[in-house]
Amino acid sequence: MNSLLENLPDINFAEKDVAVITAEIIAHIEKEAGRTLFPGDPLRLLALTFIYYLSLQRSLIDFTGKQNLLRYAQDGFIQNIAALVGAVQLEPRAAVTTLKFTLSTTLPNATLIPAKTRATPGNKIFFATKDDIEIPAGELSILAIAECTQVGSIGNGFLPGQINRLTDTFPFNYTVENVDESAGGADLEEIEPFRERTRMKPESYSSAGPYGAYMYWAKTANQLIVDVSVKSPSPGVVEIIPLMQGGEIPTQSVLDEVYAICSAEDKRPLTDHVIVRKPEIVEYAIDYTYFIARSSAAIGLNIQQRTAEALEQFILWQKSALGRDINPSQLTKMLMKAGIKRVEIREPVHKVLDYFELGVADMDNISITYGGLEDD
Repeated sequence: MNSLLENLPDINFAEKDVAVITAEIIAHIEKEAGRTLFPGDPLRLLALTFIYYLSLQRSLIDFTGKQNLLRYAQDGFIQNIAALVGAVQLEPRAAVTTLKFTLSTTLPNATLIPAKTRATPGNKIFFATKDDIEIPAGELSILAIAECTQVGSIGNGFLPGQINRLTDTFPFNYTVENVDESAGGADLEEIEPFRERTRMKPESYSSAGPYGAYMYWAKTANQLIVDVSVKSPSPGVVEIIPLMQGGEIPTQSVLDEVYAICSAEDKRPLTDHVIVRKPEIVEYAIDYTYFIARSSAAIGLNIQQRTAEALEQFILWQKSALGRDINPSQLTKMLMKAGIKRVEIREPVHKVLDYFELGVADMDNISITYGGLEDD
């Protein structure tokens, strides 16, 4: 959840604690009846039955009230709140790749490859060309944009050369293969990113090109975009750098989508020149020795496993935001939380990153040493 929403005070529309409700109701009945209701008193047992239903009703009242607030709204309710500011949950989208079609021989005439010509990597997954294309006379091959026939993330991650079987043939076809990794496919936008975009939606109302507006529109390009840096390195120039879920670098197709949205005439101020580019990776090494308290020796193996998981969490945390400083203190915090006694971190060292930089661990340069048990 966005920190601005997290910092809002908690709100309760009705008391839901059964113990508190019971104390209130029993005290009221005892006052009216003029006697104490002991645990076995029939009147007390009857009251407890109504208290049960009253607590359920209080929970429903509290839930209903909270669903009118962006911070608490869940599926169904949040879409109605978003509609008030004109925000719409992003629909599932198909993955995209570039296919290279090659003929068995050059031909004197152009060769038509109809739209929706399909190629597959197997597993009943197909990529179809979006438009009619032609291989010019005398040439052997041509590139074409193809889209997965199934929406969602199922079409992502096919490496160059894996989509290599032609389903719909045409004369003199020889080979087909994708020349870049398929990417851009996404499932229905999750609630938390949608909640954040709904909060940011009013930023998009301005036509002056503020930071928040560019960030909002960039995030509408693809629901897998988790962070966006927007800067003006020089007058009249707007630089937009998106980052994908899991710290992945955006593909060219995603960059093109962001550019198409943010440079549209109805969103971009006339004087702005929009540039969309990838983050610059700053690699860092990891080298540390950790120790476990002797009093925790019985669960030492479990602590070592949690320590390995903490390192994975740190690596993901570090690359989940643009311009996030490479911060060994965060690594120390996560490792200590895993249950170790202390840690000696040699690398990484603290490094301040610029808005266009992304800290990524050098997976070939990781050295972890278990230093053994130490007295408390």
